[in-house]
Amino acid sequence: MSGKENEALAYSCPSCGGALRFDPETGKLKCDFCESLFTTEEVEKRFGEKEATAEASQSEDEMRAYSCSTCGAELMTDPNTAVIKCPYCGNNTIATAQFAGNIRPEFVVPFAFTKKQAMEKYKDYHGRGLKKLLLPGSFGSKSHVEEIQGVYVPFWLFNGKVDIDGTFEASDSRTQGDYKITKYYEVKRAGTMDFKRVPADASKRMPDDLMDSIEPYDFKALKPFSMSYLPGFLAERFDVNEADDEARMNKRVKETIHSMTVKTISHSDVTDRNVNIDVTLGKTEYALLPAWVLTTKWQDKNWLFAMNGQTGAFTGDLPISKGKYVALLLLSFLIFFILGSLIMGATVGAILGSVVAIIAGMIAYGGMKPVGEASNADKYMENKINLTVKEEKFLREEKHKVK
Repeated sequence: MSGKENEALAYSCPSCGGALRFDPETGKLKCDFCESLFTTEEVEKRFGEKEATAEASQSEDEMRAYSCSTCGAELMTDPNTAVIKCPYCGNNTIATAQFAGNIRPEFVVPFAFTKKQAMEKYKDYHGRGLKKLLLPGSFGSKSHVEEIQGVYVPFWLFNGKVDIDGTFEASDSRTQGDYKITKYYEVKRAGTMDFKRVPADASKRMPDDLMDSIEPYDFKALKPFSMSYLPGFLAERFDVNEADDEARMNKRVKETIHSMTVKTISHSDVTDRNVNIDVTLGKTEYALLPAWVLTTKWQDKNWLFAMNGQTGAFTGDLPISKGKYVALLLLSFLIFFILGSLIMGATVGAILGSVVAIIAGMIAYGGMKPVGEASNADKYMENKINLTVKEEKFLREEKHKVK
């Protein structure tokens, strides 16, 4: 570190000099002291010249020192943190160098939910329904929130189109007497789908699966980037390059066009034979998207939760009580074993009970462990594929005796 101080920006109230923060409930900047409200346009106009001066002073130091423009304290931050809360005066200082030049975001989606609302969502998330039923009893009483923070997470938004050209084998089966008769077909499909703003988070510190699990974002709410949306929240600049996020995006759009293509084949079973999928990228956009991140500590382990700061979608893995989980499986088995046995006999009852218990266990586990990487891009693509080839040819019929 060179020890050089960088210019920084803090928005202070024109009325009383107090710290301003962006208020999700009003969509304006609010003073913590006199509660005056100011639009983002008013703040930009007032602090625009200061913001430009601060941006011009960026350095390439590994660690950076910023001078709080309210009280003069020296604040240290790493190269990827953009909003720092001064521990002395409480003001939010924006490290404008993190968003200068070609690393400046193009868009931002403002927060629509407050910290209080995020806490209410968290309590509601684990405090009712199946989650409450399977949660260890001590989690609700002995767990405590270590930290809750609103974060503007950097995202790449990918645009482009994806093409498919494939040959499939399809079949239909029916039973006739003691025989199973199957007809096979060769099916050819070719088509294209456009995709718009498929998101991939560009932060190494933010778990990809957690961010995927709070999608989708509504990009109709995108605003041209302004630093006036940042006070009161943490904000990061990207540390994952666009090229490094392409693989995640490619996997999602390819899965969507493949599944949409298969839906156009009107046969019960479809198998890939020779399928080629190509992605063509257009302009990629850089945006900051809002998320509330909560860390809860229970039994010496941290449990991470996230909420979409725009839509309120909440997610996070929860611990499962082994005793309650086993009791659920046994109860599911016994109910359907008894019903099946009364109607169709003990053997059928045992099979039915086992199947229902397995399904109930999978549903319960999935409800407690919902975090996972996104497998498709359905929310950001057209709801149908534009087919250019749609051909089908009968191949053969096979007849097998049913044992």
